[in-house]
Amino acid sequence: MAPATETMKDRILAAAIQVIRGRGIVAATTKEIARTAGVSEGSLYNHFDNKTALFAAALGEVAGTARAAMMEVVGSAGQNTVEANLTRLAARMVEFYGELLPMTGPVLADPDLIAWLRAGGPQAQGAPPVPAPPTVPGAPPAGTAPTAAPAAGTAPSASGSATPGAAPASGGGGQVAPPTAATGPVLGHAALISYLKAEQTGGRLAAEAEPAFIAAALLGGCQQHAFLTRLAGPETVAAMARLPEDPEEFAAGLVRAILAGNVQ
Repeated sequence: MAPATETMKDRILAAAIQVIRGRGIVAATTKEIARTAGVSEGSLYNHFDNKTALFAAALGEVAGTARAAMMEVVGSAGQNTVEANLTRLAARMVEFYGELLPMTGPVLADPDLIAWLRAGGPQAQGAPPVPAPPTVPGAPPAGTAPTAAPAAGTAPSASGSATPGAAPASGGGGQVAPPTAATGPVLGHAALISYLKAEQTGGRLAAEAEPAFIAAALLGGCQQHAFLTRLAGPETVAAMARLPEDPEEFAAGLVRAILAGNVQ
């Protein structure tokens, strides 16, 4: 029985995630989702405009695990070691991508769904907005050119936001569109850059290191491991790609390779 505090919308969303995980987004049907949630099929549309909106909301819910991991690494700037912080993040992202890839493959092949997500997706229909990437107090905004460490005696604003006149986060000089469901992964990348810039400002990451490319290598490596494992199986990946099956072991090796020569 569902908890008394769980709303019907929550039940429907949980059922959608369960069905999509088990059958894939193409084979998942609203009839099966309704049956799993214990509601009528018609009641789904009291809470979601259409099947696309329901599936997008389910994907957004799954992405919450990645958001939590990013928030954690951003909050760890200056603590533990850079290698330990990134290894913990990478292990969680390998698991996240392993769960997400089977759900999102068909989404990337659907131009109408991509356009809907870029236009605002669930947010355009009243869903909570996609949060902006977290930033580290004192770190330059993601996308800006590296700058010298702050002068002695200066301090970031209480909010940790960029100082007036700072370059826009787009890195291209233009305005950045409000976050949408389609830009969520980009915001995660930006959050990781923010963390790396904070470590660079604090002297724990080499001044010549390039945070944007370190972030791309780390997240891309995690996604590659999840993709190969899903497609070929862990035994084949271990034998032919020489990559360990265990996410934590893989994460440790990946981070060591990426950070070689980049940590102080």
